[in-house]
Amino acid sequence: MRLLLYLILSTFSLTFSTSSAQEDKEKKSQRTCRIVFPERPNSSTKMAYIFDGKKSQQVYLPSMNFSPVISLPTGELTILLTANPVADPENPPLDAPMLKIPEGVRDFYILITPDLKNEILPLQMKLVNVTDGKLKPGGTLWFNTTGHQIVANLGKSKMSVAPKGQTVSKSPVSASGYYRAAFGYRVQAKGDIKKITEQQWWHDVKCRHVGFMVNSGGKLPKIYFFRDFRL
Repeated sequence: MRLLLYLILSTFSLTFSTSSAQEDKEKKSQRTCRIVFPERPNSSTKMAYIFDGKKSQQVYLPSMNFSPVISLPTGELTILLTANPVADPENPPLDAPMLKIPEGVRDFYILITPDLKNEILPLQMKLVNVTDGKLKPGGTLWFNTTGHQIVANLGKSKMSVAPKGQTVSKSPVSASGYYRAAFGYRVQAKGDIKKITEQQWWHDVKCRHVGFMVNSGGKLPKIYFFRDFRL
């Protein structure tokens, strides 16, 4: 009986280990991303195409949310953003917005910003890498595109982001719920802290969060906050 039980447990352990190894292998063979366009002008296109060197796929350019999850080929990759599908893969429009993705980057976001200098499509793409657990559920990646230092009190945690920098803040609450989010900034990272905003925000401990600080037409930087929940 003991021998039989030992054999059963050994078989279960081996199966579990093999299954876990296979899952890890599958994760490493996948590459996914989501697009976010925090300050999309009303005149800007809401749909575009990502060309991965072989084919084009239509993508949504949301203004106040993430796009659906996008799957891309693995390996070192250069993608183009175009207004229409690329008809001839051998002769893509090389002046279109371009983004290089290193081989090891498998999980990332694409930040879209206006670029009036680009005549093909007046947009530019920036890579935000969150591969290998750089952003875990409950955490928030803050991406500061301004020339100011941004500081904040987020529930029970504090956060500070250097100009043009990024950081990850811990969960502001221990369980999903509302918390106080108070933001301030130092102009060009100098002088006293000036208030930006203070609000009650909802936090979900089961999903990842991404925040963007961007310049605006006014004096104060704008704060955008998105929840990335995936089953």
